Amino acid sequence: MKQLNIFIPVLFMALFQAAPAQDKELLTDKPGTFKIVRNPLNGQGPDLYGKSCNISDFESEESLKTLEKLVQIFRVLPVLKENKGFDGVCDLGGGSCNSRYGYGVTSTVCFYFRTWNMRNGKETQWTVEPPQWRFSVNRTDKFCSSGFNVSDYSNAYNPTNPAFNENSMHRATIALKELFFQPGVKEHISPGIDRYGDNIVIFNADRPGYWEQVTIREVFRLMIDYWRLMPDKAQSDVMVPLLTGELNRFSEAEKDSYAYMGNTESISRIGSVKNDTPVMRPDPDYWNRNLPRSAIQIIIMEVPAMQVVRSKMNDCLRRGDGYYYVYRLLSELDLSSLHLPLD
Repeated sequence: MKQLNIFIPVLFMALFQAAPAQDKELLTDKPGTFKIVRNPLNGQGPDLYGKSCNISDFESEESLKTLEKLVQIFRVLPVLKENKGFDGVCDLGGGSCNSRYGYGVTSTVCFYFRTWNMRNGKETQWTVEPPQWRFSVNRTDKFCSSGFNVSDYSNAYNPTNPAFNENSMHRATIALKELFFQPGVKEHISPGIDRYGDNIVIFNADRPGYWEQVTIREVFRLMIDYWRLMPDKAQSDVMVPLLTGELNRFSEAEKDSYAYMGNTESISRIGSVKNDTPVMRPDPDYWNRNLPRSAIQIIIMEVPAMQVVRSKMNDCLRRGDGYYYVYRLLSELDLSSLHLPLD
């Protein structure tokens, strides 16, 4: 009986390894469809500052027309021009309003690939959360809160800190959330195109920077303001002296220099040594306010390095994964065709 107990799992494993992992194959030659779904880009309501960007119906409509022209640039890519193996949907949707650092009408462009497979001898389509690729338009605040993802305790119940004030706590939280660490090593691809790791920023090259660096003095001021107003007095009493002590370890000249990701074991993680992770904040002077708000002035999209894209594309094709079409789109994308301003 003991020998039989050993034999059965061994036999089962042999049969499992001999069988195909999955009877699934992309139907890459099946003719597909393509449509654009237009959603209103206004009506987003107040932003974090309690203000509305007041986008009119006319501006929303003009922005949608501009986005449709942008979509046509992608439609010349072979994967979307052939339109085989999937039903494509391009969704044009509204983005978050930012009355302090924004100007243009924000939006999100998302390509959905409702792919067709042959699975266990039957044609099936992937329609629930299908493979997709999206990018942001007119958002210089895309990475805000990255590295300073603090919580807003303005609605705290029964605060114990006499310095706490609901409105002040909210403003201090938002001010700290405006900061972020640069999302990767900056690589200048060409005039108007920068890469930060997997993130591509397409911008107007004749404008001031879309982000600006922040000094050590300013970063600590915002952090100390936040913790000074914390509703829990015990937390405030611990954090404020700690941060003040860290700030005082910098010389006066260092305090006025730019802040970088420093000692990760410190409370603040802020240092003065120049590296590839400076503390940034959107630059409100980037926008050309002589242009209509419907104009596209910046695009931020995720595009991994080409060797990664091609490797994932081939792997998805082998496994019958519909994300093959997403990576094929990225492999065919010519970023130079997206130089701003767009005609």
